[in-house]
Amino acid sequence: MIFRTSYILGGAGFGHWGEVLTVAAQHRGLNGLLIDGGVRDAAELEALRFSVFSRNNSILGTRKDFRGVFERPVTIGGVTIRTGDLIVGDVDGVVALPATDIDRILDRADARVAHEKQIMSQLLNGATTLELYNFGAAGQ
Repeated sequence: MIFRTSYILGGAGFGHWGEVLTVAAQHRGLNGLLIDGGVRDAAELEALRFSVFSRNNSILGTRKDFRGVFERPVTIGGVTIRTGDLIVGDVDGVVALPATDIDRILDRADARVAHEKQIMSQLLNGATTLELYNFGAAGQ
């Protein structure tokens, strides 16, 4: 996954995370960050290939008022995330898959991707979305 920062309204007016914490996190084997707050140093984080999903970017200095927690559930954007959950994100957003249901969800996702590939192939061969989705003739 490459670096993407979500530009979602809200969040703090200052950065909670930047280049220094990223280098420290990478040194400890972490690959990315999902934070319900702001980050700074976007160009540096991208150069470090550290995936970040945040509320906003902030040019203001970071504030480190909270140490964080490990091995405890956290709530981000109204979603509770527990140790072992799978976090998946790209430029469109982020989802948290519960550890107890990962295999079933991934199987369904694989089936959807395969179906969409089939649809794309049919579209490239001249089919229309009206035909493929059985919408019938226009105006019906």
